[in-house]
Amino acid sequence: MKTLFLFTLLILLTQPTFISAVKAAEQASKVTPVSTTKASQKTMLKTTQVRGEIESPSTPHIAANVAADVISIMVDEGMTVIKGQLLAELDGEAFKIAEEKANANIQRLQALNENQQGEVKRNKELLIKKLISQSVFDNVQSLMKQFQAELSGARAMLKEAQYQLSHTKILSPISGVIQQRFISTGDYVKVGNPIFHIVEIDKSRGRIYFPDSLSSSINIGMEVTLTKDSETADGVITYIRPMMENGTRATHALVEFDNLHKWKPGTSISATTVLAKHLEAIAIPDRALVRRPAGIVVYRVEGNKVAEQIVTTGLKQNAFTEITTGIKAGETIVLDGAAWLTDGASISIQKSSQ
Repeated sequence: MKTLFLFTLLILLTQPTFISAVKAAEQASKVTPVSTTKASQKTMLKTTQVRGEIESPSTPHIAANVAADVISIMVDEGMTVIKGQLLAELDGEAFKIAEEKANANIQRLQALNENQQGEVKRNKELLIKKLISQSVFDNVQSLMKQFQAELSGARAMLKEAQYQLSHTKILSPISGVIQQRFISTGDYVKVGNPIFHIVEIDKSRGRIYFPDSLSSSINIGMEVTLTKDSETADGVITYIRPMMENGTRATHALVEFDNLHKWKPGTSISATTVLAKHLEAIAIPDRALVRRPAGIVVYRVEGNKVAEQIVTTGLKQNAFTEITTGIKAGETIVLDGAAWLTDGASISIQKSSQ
């Protein structure tokens, strides 16, 4: 009987402690372990990646300006040339003869004109003395004007002959590399026949192609990063074609950049274009965002509890999302464990990051 009394007394004395332990265990089970971070300010970019290629801004096709035989060729495909360098020479004998004839005709007409000027002077004195009629004087003066007109025509013919003679020497209009040679020694070329195709390599630009869906988003001045293998180059859009390409419906944009890697014209590249840039945007890691029936929320840390906050999002970049409304820079929010929380839930912070 005494033993039973002592056992009952022991239970009564330890019951409050036991109940407290149970309650403590229940409360501990309702505390969610989490990690936290702070909303930060950073530059957020919206980008798109499209294809493109490197091209030369200057690729002249040199054609013959006169009809003549090709007598010598100084360069071939793949050779580097400089501006003004002699590339080939055409037979200029016929043009030299035309030049000589024009010079001879000029000398003849100059002599006739000088003689006629003297005749006009003498006849003017006779007219003043009324020794000849006005009509006689007018005829003499008219002949002088005729010689002067013929002299001007002869000088023009000389310029034409000299022009044609000068174009028998084919000079490079730019510094670059011979892409293609269309002639051989002995060929007879006519005016307009292609002779050489030259590509400028000191300067390059990127031509990139945007799909129809992005055509309205592209503007001059947008930043672009060109990539080939592991090499990159930065530039900006300088020109945009006003019309889309038939068939592909692509918008062509030209990107000026420093070709430090010496990419050759025709090289395929990828182009990452910055469509939008938000400076000092409020951004948080993507995993801090939770989708609830009310919308996208984050959990703001308030002591050892959290407050559910609906937010609106903007740009996304590298596992970060821009927050346009809902939280401010520097506020502490739950990072890992947010999906298990509700408004007002208790938390235990295991790790904090900036």
